[in-house]
Amino acid sequence: MKRRKPSLEKRRSRSGYIFVLPWVIGFLIFQLYPFIQSFILSFGELTDLTGLKTRWIGFDNYIAIFRDDVDFVPAFIETIWQTLLYTPFIIVISLVIALLLNQKIKGRGLFRVIFFLPVLLGSGTVMAQLGEAANIMQIPPTIEQYVNYYFSTDIASFINSILSEIVRMFWKTGVQIIIFLGGLQSISDSYYEAAKVDNANSWDMLWKITLPMLSPMIYLNVIYTLIDSFRSEDNAIAGLIVNRVFDNSDFTYGSAMGWLYFLVSFTVVILATVIFRRYVYYEK
Repeated sequence: MKRRKPSLEKRRSRSGYIFVLPWVIGFLIFQLYPFIQSFILSFGELTDLTGLKTRWIGFDNYIAIFRDDVDFVPAFIETIWQTLLYTPFIIVISLVIALLLNQKIKGRGLFRVIFFLPVLLGSGTVMAQLGEAANIMQIPPTIEQYVNYYFSTDIASFINSILSEIVRMFWKTGVQIIIFLGGLQSISDSYYEAAKVDNANSWDMLWKITLPMLSPMIYLNVIYTLIDSFRSEDNAIAGLIVNRVFDNSDFTYGSAMGWLYFLVSFTVVILATVIFRRYVYYEK
């Protein structure tokens, strides 16, 4: 009896499982135990630093976060607000740059490398140290001088802060641009040729062909950007947790802060997943 070949959907599912398998293995070997340990620590009080021995105190650490800690809630609100505000800008900037880089222009390979450079250099602590050393994530001094010269101190400070944040957002677009470029290059030219026959202009093709076909990449980039922002070491809440755990050696209270932050950020990501996947178009 001839064996039937698996369907295309099953083969794609199998490829997806194989693709995520290294991450699953790495998580089980290197991260599962610390993950469980931090959860246990969040409900205890440290009695012996050696071996991280604790005494069960229930939800006292979580209650203390809202009752006694004057820094956590403001830092938490700032991080959530910053993430929700920056994500749309990063997605739009990445899409615009990807559309430009997908055009047939001289040196586009070089431009792609330049925009992907932040990812190649690294992130987190290494990126922060590099940024402090070279000021690569700050606005150019000449622009800042012009702003300070033509505007009053308060207005100049506001404009400089906006420009600094724009530079910071540009610095976080590397992965998103590559994903959008991959999506753009996978769209068949036949769609655009058929649209031109029907007298569609560039604006029509953008909204009727490009964006619908890119919707899976937009969805992926939104989720990636949210997670990347939540886990970034330069946001306020992450710095507060790191300071509490490593500088003050308060592992139990820091673990409670970390788990509370994880649960809220995880909820935001799940909500974004539920909302955006309804608008994703998959080509049959």
